[in-house]
Amino acid sequence: MNTFTTKSTPLLGRSNSSDNLHDLSDSSSKSTLSSGSQENKIAVKKELTQLENFAVSALAPSMAVLFTNPFDTVKVRLQLQGEFVKTREPGRNGKEVVRVSEKVYKSSLDCLQKTFRHEGIRGLQKGLFPAILKESSKNIFRLGLYDPILNAMHPLSYPGEASTAPAWKRMIAGATCGAMGAISANPFELIKTRLQSHSTGGLAVGNQYAYTGTFSALRTIIVNDGAMTLYRGSVISIARSMLGSAANLTTYSLLKDHARNNWGAEDGIMLDMVSSLVSAFVSVVVMNPMDVV
Repeated sequence: MNTFTTKSTPLLGRSNSSDNLHDLSDSSSKSTLSSGSQENKIAVKKELTQLENFAVSALAPSMAVLFTNPFDTVKVRLQLQGEFVKTREPGRNGKEVVRVSEKVYKSSLDCLQKTFRHEGIRGLQKGLFPAILKESSKNIFRLGLYDPILNAMHPLSYPGEASTAPAWKRMIAGATCGAMGAISANPFELIKTRLQSHSTGGLAVGNQYAYTGTFSALRTIIVNDGAMTLYRGSVISIARSMLGSAANLTTYSLLKDHARNNWGAEDGIMLDMVSSLVSAFVSVVVMNPMDVV
């Protein structure tokens, strides 16, 4: 019985050795390429372009302020209230008598409840639009330029590397970004604070401004007081932002890079959240005295 063998029909079901070697080499090369590509995918982290970095830096705080603005309104009203509420009343001899009454708001929770009871959610969200403008304009500089400035001061060995920059370089980069952000955001900060302080009746504390909205406030301030009024308090605002940004960004980047370099932590949402929470606490402690001023 004659049996014909071809490459497609191996003799007695046995594969041709050369074909096997060829197939094995092909499969091994493919597996090597695929494993190499997987390693590349793992090792190389896609870096955002500078335009994307600016966009994300503006968008993320703008979304966050939707949740934080009610607490900011409470903070503003408590700070304006001071320790006591002083009223001047006519006395018996025609002289004014200063009377010190109890505080309108006894605590943060009391302020939150009273504002919601008398003004609703719109009262707690006063100044929301200028708050969004403030956060986006400030963080384009504060967050968007932090990495480029730090990398210029302390270059990375390869893209996506966890920086090894010392704390003092991070503080300089953070303070620089904070100063630029404060200058751009100061007009919106002024308008936001005045809108948040406005209330009616017995809940009104501090100076009251009868603005109907952001553009009404902007127009009234420029016409009545001049454009430079928008930068009133900018010196303390710049100092506040420099200290706060230096503390916030330094703590955040140090903790995150230390966790990646020394604890084997993976760069992801959980590491970002933990680093953000710790750095936020530090920055609040540093900034609050200047917030009061």
